Amino acid sequence: MRRDVTGIDDDTARLAIRATLPYTLHLTLHRTRVDETSRHLLAEIAGDLEGWASWRLGADRESTVLRYSQEVVTTEPWMNAIGSFVSPVLRLNHTAMMRRGQAGLARYLSS
Repeated sequence: MRRDVTGIDDDTARLAIRATLPYTLHLTLHRTRVDETSRHLLAEIAGDLEGWASWRLGADRESTVLRYSQEVVTTEPWMNAIGSFVSPVLRLNHTAMMRRGQAGLARYLSS
């Protein structure tokens, strides 16, 4: 699995991310909103995917909860051409990648 993050400025970074399938997504994330009162971070996504990602912190009894959501579309013609045929596989790949990210974040926070 390949992961690269390169900061461009205080609000923007380039990412190369790869899960199980043999392709790497190249993305640029740009922070567009930080609301400390509501504990909300919003970023625009450009590159192989276009859309947005949102992170919200909240409380659940004695724990902190991170809620992540995103809405994206693919921009690469080959992805658009095969997307409807391989959509279940892409969803499983995304789920696996997000679970590994969750586990990595949990390890980081507990150290």
